[in-house]
Amino acid sequence: MRAAGGGILSDAGERNQKTIEVDSLLLSLATDRLQLLLPLAAVAEILEEAPQPAPADQPWLHGWLPWRGCEIPLLAYEGIADGASAAPWASHRVAIIKAVGPAASQGFYGLAIRELPRPLRLSADSDLRALDVAAPRGAALVVEVRGEPALIPDFDLLEQLVVSAGLSRN
Repeated sequence: MRAAGGGILSDAGERNQKTIEVDSLLLSLATDRLQLLLPLAAVAEILEEAPQPAPADQPWLHGWLPWRGCEIPLLAYEGIADGASAAPWASHRVAIIKAVGPAASQGFYGLAIRELPRPLRLSADSDLRALDVAAPRGAALVVEVRGEPALIPDFDLLEQLVVSAGLSRN
């Protein structure tokens, strides 16, 4: 390409950088202070009116939820994070999560949520930044997403709990 004055313009040195975007869901948990950020691909379904689960005795487990002909564990993230017994589950909303790690043979598990998740399309270079704070148990990282704090779950730990819930139930 010729520039005014006869010189040649060059693209050499300029890179065609692609921004990587990830479709995500921001899940509000039972307490206002906790939100989880998950990739959309990890979530199989959102249930708006899930039935009351069969009770369980672990503080991080609301119980066993009937879903698509089987029973899956319904995790109480707050009980995982602070070890306290889960607050009564009132919203009846559940995020069904695909198990891909230690619990892959069990297929799915549920996370109790307070309200419908917010869909987000995030790019690492502009929408998300890691916060320099200790992550609570059950979180791999604490981040700020569009000005709001959120936790990125430790999926390996969640799935280890799913496995132990299944073992203790048998």
